[in-house]
Amino acid sequence: MNDSYSYTVIRVRPDEEPRIGVSIYPDSSAEVTYYPAGQGSHAFIDIAFAATHVSIGTTRDAEVTAERVAFARQLCDAAVAFLADCERLHAEQQAA
Repeated sequence: MNDSYSYTVIRVRPDEEPRIGVSIYPDSSAEVTYYPAGQGSHAFIDIAFAATHVSIGTTRDAEVTAERVAFARQLCDAAVAFLADCERLHAEQQAA
């Protein structure tokens, strides 16, 4: 059974900033690619699934500030927690 999909929602309401959300519920065709920062470059991660691409990274010419490092740490912590939940759920489903 293939229950993977992705979608994008753009919400515009009067007197509010527009909001854009991208949700990805991937299957084995999804890819996460890390592009390391080379000299004069910037580091970024690309998440690709079907026609959806989400990139997270530093900008080419901007300083990597403590705030950007803190964001990268939050991203890493969230990914580690996501992995732990996925492994736990997988183990529970295999045991059932």
